[in-house]
Amino acid sequence: MENKEFFDRQIKLIGEETNEKIKSTSILVVGVGAGGNELLKNLILMGFGHFTIVDFDFIEDSNLSRTTLFRKSDIGKSKAITAAERLLDYSLHESPVIKGIHGNIMQDIGPGIFINHDIIVCCVDTLQARAYINDWSVRLKKPFFEMGFEKMNVDISFFDPSEDNAPCLRELIGQKGFSEKRNSCSGLKIKDEKLSHIPTIQVASAMAGVLIAIEIIKFLQGKSTLKNKILQYYGMDHRMNTYGIDRSKQCLIHQEPQLEYLKIKADNQLITLDFLNLINEKYHDYFLLTLPERFVIRSFCEGCGKEMIFNKRFSTIFDEERWCRNCRSKKEYYFPGNFEIISEVHVKMKDTIILQRKLYELGILPMDLLLLKGIKTEPINILHLLLD
Repeated sequence: MENKEFFDRQIKLIGEETNEKIKSTSILVVGVGAGGNELLKNLILMGFGHFTIVDFDFIEDSNLSRTTLFRKSDIGKSKAITAAERLLDYSLHESPVIKGIHGNIMQDIGPGIFINHDIIVCCVDTLQARAYINDWSVRLKKPFFEMGFEKMNVDISFFDPSEDNAPCLRELIGQKGFSEKRNSCSGLKIKDEKLSHIPTIQVASAMAGVLIAIEIIKFLQGKSTLKNKILQYYGMDHRMNTYGIDRSKQCLIHQEPQLEYLKIKADNQLITLDFLNLINEKYHDYFLLTLPERFVIRSFCEGCGKEMIFNKRFSTIFDEERWCRNCRSKKEYYFPGNFEIISEVHVKMKDTIILQRKLYELGILPMDLLLLKGIKTEPINILHLLLD
């Protein structure tokens, strides 16, 4: 049983109703570096107990001076899984549900993970990931909190897409896609072992964690003062400014039609042909399944023409993989046009080997949201199905 004395002083401030909301609210935290650590520490001590934490990184020695959930003995371990285990030790919740997922939010987990949470918090430092998390929060109308810090300065923002004409993070970071350091001009990833670290200090991440945690409490109380705004704190002179953000008419994510989806009891372990037959029978149509991303079956070395089997998403292929191992040392930069790619599958396709593969072997993720087009009807029957 929960000991109410844990939160006696807190309840006197925020009230029983908000304290009950804390116990039932589920939060997705993407990124568990310095800022994510501080935020989660604050939330767990206030009685939150339903978290999913996603991060693809491992704990390094340089993390220890800026994180409260990691120990020296944790070096080399997964950040997400370690943080989840530590939070379970700290939790004062009567029945905590805390899960750590070691993976990339864009490449290893489907957008269904956003559907299953009440609040989304972004604690990552790349524009590509921030845009991706923002876009799904907008599509699914999930409250979205975001942080950033550099040197002794902090900025946080909060967007509530459930409100009419609400802006989003795109108004701050731009409308187009973003090229990260890990991408080359070919569109493929490059190995960058010398990614520069942003200069900062632990107190900046601590401030970011405090400000987001406060705003989450105020949001649950219905008293948010930062909704659809950005707050900027400058540590050297303790100056703090808050700015309202206007929605842009050029914001593409707001121009998308309302996303409607159906849940289906299926996972990405199903044979592709069995899945398609199931959908065709259940929804009485002939469906084409659009893969979430271009899927590369094979390629041919741009040096010697040797066949190379890939069987993975295009975005996960490194630029140097355009050549076989023997040709990489003398590689020349030709246009990468030797990939055999598929983007759609259906039960009557000629390559029956593809149909015998499991969905995950075609790049479909756990909790993916799939686009299917039924072509027997007029107009075309469009289905969005969430693997559940």
